[in-house]
Amino acid sequence: MHRQPPHCRATLRPAALALILALSAAAPATVLAQAGAASSRDYDLPAAPLATTLNTISRGAGLALTVDSALVGKRQAAAVRGRLSPQQALRAALAGSGLELVEGAAGVYTLRALPAPVPAPAASRETTLAPVTVSAERAGDGSAELGYVAKTLSAVGPWEGRELQDTPYAISVVPAELIENIQAISPDQIFKMNPTTQLSWPTLQNDNPYVYLRGFQSSTTARNGLPRDVYGHGTSTEDVERVEILTGLSGFLYGAGNVGGLINYVSKRPTKERYNSVTLGYTGGENFYLHGDFGGPIDADGRFGYRINAVTQDGETGVDHYKVHKDFLSAAFDWHLTDDLLLQVDASRREFHSSRQPYWYMASGVARPSARSLDPTELWSQPWAYSDVDSNRFGANLSWKLSKRLALRAGYLNQYDVREYAAADNTVQANGTYNQSSTLIAPQEQKTKAYNAFVDFSFATGPVQHKLTAGYISTSWRRYDYVLNGATATTLNGASLDSPTHVPEPAWGVVGKGQKWERLAYRKTSVMVGDDIAFNDQWSLLAGVNRATVDNDMTWASPSATPTHYRKSATTPTLSLIYKPLDSLTTYVSYMESLEPGGAASDTYGGYAVTNAGAVLDPLVSEQVVLGAKATLGGMLLTGALFQIDKSLQYYDVSDPTRPAYVQSGRQVHTGLELTATGNLTRNLTLIGGLTLMEARVRKNKQSPALEGKRPVGVSEQMAKIYAEYRIPGFEAITVNGGISYTGKFYGDNANTDKMPAYTLLDAGVRYLTAMGGYPLTLRLNVNNLTDRRYWVNQYYLGDPRTVSLSANLKF
Repeated sequence: MHRQPPHCRATLRPAALALILALSAAAPATVLAQAGAASSRDYDLPAAPLATTLNTISRGAGLALTVDSALVGKRQAAAVRGRLSPQQALRAALAGSGLELVEGAAGVYTLRALPAPVPAPAASRETTLAPVTVSAERAGDGSAELGYVAKTLSAVGPWEGRELQDTPYAISVVPAELIENIQAISPDQIFKMNPTTQLSWPTLQNDNPYVYLRGFQSSTTARNGLPRDVYGHGTSTEDVERVEILTGLSGFLYGAGNVGGLINYVSKRPTKERYNSVTLGYTGGENFYLHGDFGGPIDADGRFGYRINAVTQDGETGVDHYKVHKDFLSAAFDWHLTDDLLLQVDASRREFHSSRQPYWYMASGVARPSARSLDPTELWSQPWAYSDVDSNRFGANLSWKLSKRLALRAGYLNQYDVREYAAADNTVQANGTYNQSSTLIAPQEQKTKAYNAFVDFSFATGPVQHKLTAGYISTSWRRYDYVLNGATATTLNGASLDSPTHVPEPAWGVVGKGQKWERLAYRKTSVMVGDDIAFNDQWSLLAGVNRATVDNDMTWASPSATPTHYRKSATTPTLSLIYKPLDSLTTYVSYMESLEPGGAASDTYGGYAVTNAGAVLDPLVSEQVVLGAKATLGGMLLTGALFQIDKSLQYYDVSDPTRPAYVQSGRQVHTGLELTATGNLTRNLTLIGGLTLMEARVRKNKQSPALEGKRPVGVSEQMAKIYAEYRIPGFEAITVNGGISYTGKFYGDNANTDKMPAYTLLDAGVRYLTAMGGYPLTLRLNVNNLTDRRYWVNQYYLGDPRTVSLSANLKF
C-alpha cells in the first residue's frame, strides 16, 4: 500500500520527459532549418518605436540581441522593406538613429552609439553601453531590464484595474524573470529573499510551504485569484508568471481566511508569438531536472493560444539518502471569442515524491540542542521515510466587457490532492540522546473547489467617478481519511546525536487500506459590495462590506464518531482612503475586518496526545489598521506600511505538558513597520530588499495569565533582507548577484523559554548570456546559504544546508 508510487506515476514521468525531449529536439531543428532557408526574408515594417522593431526582427530571426533601454529610449526605427537578411534589416531599422549594430562574441549582437557629428575630439569616441537582453516576453512589466519592478497587478479580490502603486494594500510582486534568475524551483527561495515573508516550513517537509506574514502563520495560497485553503500542496513555480504576496487581512478581498495575508500564484499565459524555452538544471548531489516551456498562437488570427510547461526531476540531493522526484505537466489556453469576451483555461498534473526529514521534539524539561551540533546534510529520519503527494488542478476564468460601463468576471478552481507518508520523528532526551517513533499514514484525499463571480458597473455622480462591484466567493475543502491500524512503531531508543542511526523499516502489519470516511469538511462563502470612488486626480476611496459565512462539519476520531457541525456568519467592512500629492507618490490609510475559521486541534503536540484532538474552535473576527505609502523614485519602487492587527489567540495549553489542549483565549496584537525597495538604483545595479520590524504580543489572556506579554510561537520580530544584481561594465553579458537575509530570534513555546537564535544567510550567484546556434543561451550558477550556516527554521525543523544550483536555458 505504501512507498510504491501509484501506477499513474510510471506513466506520467516518461510522458513528461518525452514531451520535453520531443519539443526541445524537434522545435530547434525546425527553427534552425527555417533560419537557414530564410537567411534572407521579405520585410514590410513601417516606422515604429525602435525597441518594437528590434524585438520583431531579432525574435523572428532567432538572433541574440542585447541593448540598453536607456540607449534605445524613445528613438524611432526607420521603415524596413524588401528582401533582407536579419542583420541587414536591423541596420535598416537603425538608419538615422545614431546607433549601429555590433556583432560580439558567441554571436551575441549589441548596439553602440555612433560618433557624434560635432567635430570635437571628445565627441569622436565610441561609447558602448551596458547591454540588457531584449526578450519578447520579458521586455516589459517586471523584467530584469526594469529592475523587476511591476506596475500592473492582477485583480485584488473585487478590485480590478488599479496599478500596484495605487492599490492601498501591501503587495510584493515577484515576476517570472526573477524566479528564473534565482532558480527558485520551489517557493522557498522566493520567501527567503522577500522582506515581508518569514519562511517557517520548507516545501520539502510535507510538500507544503508555510510562511509568516506580519507574524501570522499561513499556508493559504490562491491560483489566479481563487483561494485554495488549508494546504499548499501541488505548488510549482515552473508555470508561474508572477507571485503576488499580500500581507495583512484579506477577508473582504478573498473571503474568510488567514489574517496574515495571502499568496497568489498567477499562471503563465499563451504568448502572442511562438515561444520555446528549455532548461536543464542541477540542484545538488545527483539531483537534476529538465523543464520545457512552450507557447504561441494556434490560429492565424491569434485568437486562440496555448502555453505548455513540462518538468521532470529526479535524484539524490545534497543531503545523504534524501531523494526528490517530481513530474509536472501543465497546459493553459486563452480563447478570445470576441474582442470583448475572453475565456482562459488551465490544468496541471503534479506527482511529488521525496524522502522526509524528522520533526524534532524536546522531552519535558530538556533544552534544545544547538543547530550547530546537528548536520543538516545528514538524513536524521530513516531512508525508508517518505512523503508522497499527487495533485490535479483545473481552473477557468471568464471576462466579458458587455459595454463601456458594464463588465462581468468569473473564475473556477478545482484541485484534488492525495497525500501519504511514513514519518520517523525524534525526541531529544535529558541524557543527550534521542528516541525515534515512526508512523505510517494511509492516503489522505483532499478536495478543494473555489469559484467567484463579479459584476462591475461604472458611472458618475457629477464630477465623482464610481466603479461599483458586487461579487460572490465560495471555497470548499474536504478531507477523506482511511482507517489504518498497526501503523506506529518505536524505531530507536537512546541513539547518539553525533550522527543519525538508520535501521530497517518496521513490519507495519498493515494489509491494504481500511474504511474511508470524510473526516473534515468546510465551506466559506462571501457576498460583497464595494465602490471604487475617484473624487479627482488626487483623492480616491475604496469602500465595501462583506457578509462572510463559515460552515464546518467534522467526524475526526473515526468513521463511527459523532459528527459535529457549526455555521457562523459575520458582516465585516473595509475602507481605504487614498491621496496622491504627486504622480509618483501614493499615500493611504486603510481599515479592514475579517472573519477567520477557528483552528483545528491536531492529534499530537510536543510528542503527546492532544486531549481535544480534532476540536474545531469558534470563528474569529480580526481587525487591521494600516498607514502606507508607495513612491516611484527614478527606477525604484519604494513602499512603506505601519500596521496593527488584533485577533483572538489560539494556542496549545501545556500547563500539564503530558496533556496538551488546544484553546482560544486572549488577544494577539501585532504592531509593526514594513519597508521595501525594488528596482534599478543605477544603470548596472538592481536592488530588491527591505525590512520588517514588529512587536507581537499576547494580551488579555485570562485562561493563562502567565502568557501576558509573551511573543506568539514562531514569530520573528525583525527581518532584514537585500538582494542585488550587478552587470559588469565592459562585460555586459555577465551579471553577478548576491543576497543577505537576516531573521531575528523566535520562540518554540508559549512561555518563551525555547529560543531559536537569529540567523543570517548569504547567497551568491552569476549568470552569463551567450548564444548557441544564434539563439540566446543563459547559464546560471546560484549558491544559497554560502557559509553553510546551521540554524533552526522552526521549532521542529533544521534549515537547509549550503545548496548549489546550476542551469542552462535556451530560448528559440
